[in-house]
This record gives sequence, C-alpha cells and structure tokens, in this order.
Amino acid sequence: MIKLLIVDDDMWIREGLRRNIRWEQAGIEVAGTAADGEEALKLMEELRPDLVLTDIQMPFLDGLQLAERINGEYPGTKVVFLTGYDDFSYAKQALRLQAADYILKYEDNEVILNAVASAASTLLADKRGAEQARKSQALIQNKFFAELFEGCANPEWARKELDNLGIAAPEACFQVAVIQPEDNRRFARAGEGDNAELLLFSIHNICSELESGEFPYRYPAVYNNRVNLLFNLPAPEDREGAAEQLAEHLGEIRRTLETCLKLQISVGLGSCREGIGRIAISYGEALNAAQLKPVIGEAGVFVSGEIRHSQNSHHTLLKEMEQYMRQHFHEEELNLTAIAGHVHISSAYASTLFKKYKGMNLSEYLIQLRIDKAAELLSTTDAKSYEVSEQVGYRNPQYFSVLFKKHYGKSPSEYRRDRQHS
Repeated sequence: MIKLLIVDDDMWIREGLRRNIRWEQAGIEVAGTAADGEEALKLMEELRPDLVLTDIQMPFLDGLQLAERINGEYPGTKVVFLTGYDDFSYAKQALRLQAADYILKYEDNEVILNAVASAASTLLADKRGAEQARKSQALIQNKFFAELFEGCANPEWARKELDNLGIAAPEACFQVAVIQPEDNRRFARAGEGDNAELLLFSIHNICSELESGEFPYRYPAVYNNRVNLLFNLPAPEDREGAAEQLAEHLGEIRRTLETCLKLQISVGLGSCREGIGRIAISYGEALNAAQLKPVIGEAGVFVSGEIRHSQNSHHTLLKEMEQYMRQHFHEEELNLTAIAGHVHISSAYASTLFKKYKGMNLSEYLIQLRIDKAAELLSTTDAKSYEVSEQVGYRNPQYFSVLFKKHYGKSPSEYRRDRQHS
C-alpha cells in the first residue's frame, strides 16, 4: 500500500478527506493527518509517507514551505497541493517545487482520488526504474570485479571504473579479502534468485562498519560461491598497522556472518599490492589463505603470509596435540574428538595430519602412547594389571589386555614376568 499523509489546518476538511474518499481502492492508505506544516514534518520522520496531500495556506509552516523541506529531506516523497485558491502564482510555485499535482478544494472526491492515484502510479514507476537501474549497475560492477580479480580486465576500463568508485588507481594500494563457506552447496542456495539480494544486503550491512571506518571496501560481490571484498589501503607508512586492524575487523565480520547465515565461514586476506594489475595477485593469495581454515580451525582470518609458514603450522599443531595427549592420556574420555577440539581442528583433519607426518592416525598414536606408558608402569611399579589399566585410561581390564597383547605379543602379566627375569 502507498502511504499518504494529509495536511490541512481545517479539521473538517482534513477529516473529510480521510473518511469520505475511498483511498483503498487505489491501493492507498492514509497513514496520518496533520494540522500544519510543522506537525507534518514531525510525522514525516515517524510515518515515512510516500505521498503528502497538503493545503497551501496554513499557520506556522505553509504548504509551499513544507514541500520545500520535503524535497530537501525526503526526496523520494511526492507532494500534491490542495488549495481553495485558483491563483496562478500558487500554481507557478507548485511547478517550481516539482509538485505531483495541484488540485482545487472544490473539486469532487473522484477528481482528488484520481490525482493522488496518478501521483502514486508515477511514484511506483520511478521506484521500479530506479530498482532496475540499480540492478543493471550491480551487474556491471560484478562483471568488472570478476575480471579485475581474474586479472583480465582492460586496464583503461579498470582505471575508469575505479575512478568512478573514488579510487585513485595509479597510487592506490589494493588488498583483497575472500569470504568462503565450508559448505558451498548451502551458500550457493543462499545466493540464488531473490536470496542473492538478501545475502548481499546482509553482507553490506555487516561490512558497513568498514565502509564508514578506516577501511573503505568496494561493493562485495558473490563470485564462484565466494564473497570478495576489495580494500583501498592508506599511505605506505601506515599500511602494516592498517593490515593488522583490517584482519581484526574481518574476524568480527566472519563471526557475525556465521551467526546470521548459520554457515561455517573462513576468511582469507591477500597482501597489499600496488597498481590495478596486481589486484589479481592479492586475490589469488586471499583464495589460498582461505584454504587454511580446515588446517588451523576456528582461529579466524588468515593472511597470505601465513601460507608460507603453513608447514610450520602443521608441526606446531602436531606438537600441541602430542603434548596434550601426554598430559591427559590417563583420562578415559580422551579421544580423537577431544584432542582435535583442543587445537581447534576437525577430527578428520587431525587424523589425516597424524597419518601424513607420523605414519599412523591419531587414534592409533594414542593407543600406542597408552600401551607404552602401561609397559613402563608394569616394569617400574608393583601395581596390579587392572590398576595399570585404569592409570592409562582404560576402565575395562580385559580390553586393555587385548590391546597390550596386540602391541607386545604377550599379556601384561607375561610382560612383567619376562621383564623381571631379564
């Protein structure tokens, strides 16, 4: 429904217009009424009407002054003048103020309704045109950024487009961030049809703190089921600190996106690159950095420099997991899930990492650690077999004995006897 605000200092006329005209048949809803221009302005903020039907001669703030304020503060709202004076000077001023129409009060209700309905139709047509233009512009920008990230944008066209976006291309330093879901199918569904609009709207809102802050971002676009953001960083001497702050901001965005979209998200940040032709390099780095999510887990945002040290990250993870197992091997509940959770990686990846660097998966490693500890206890203490079983994390002595014999080829009691006689 189109929302209409009626403004007239004569209560009888005001109420007559509200009650006696069948606005609903034209898809119009009377959202409110006001007795003068000042009251109308207060209601404008609250009601946000699409149309204002106003008298001209009123106390405090007349209709012409009201229209001028509306044009400046609420440019999307159309004004229809309703006056009891067939005065050419009024009509001339109404024309200057781009009024939708100018109606005399003595016209019958049908004429008034038709005039307001015509203004409503024009308003809707303008909105559709603006929406179509916005979508067309968005398509052009998406195409531009896709080519920019792939490194195949025409340099002259790229400079012109960046200039239109307010970026001084020759001296600019660019940094690309990639927001990537773990489940591409769900993300693709979220970006289909009307949902794509909603998805981008959500991301725009979430990223608004960056746009209004130190890091202006440029039109996030869904491309290959990823959201890519292009940043324009400050002068060279400030870039290192700015990049760190940018990574922190992106971490906040990632967490908010995960909460709002119910998706697991990783964010990769490429290095700062000067010149249009190097944007694609930063994009490639950001893509690679985003792949670190399954390796490191929930830590957040990964910058391109971390890729070079990812091998060290693997060894660090292994060391942390081994240390955790040595400290907690006696706990029955210690398992693959708990260990992987401690270092914030998936169980599958933890097992794969161990298999690759240790030649066995994590569960096998934990069993070996416990059985070796049991063998040590059997050799150095007088603890019963079932007590040793409990001390290394096995509450079931029979199961412990089976595992022990599988590793040492003899039962715990046989192992102790042989060690005592050796």
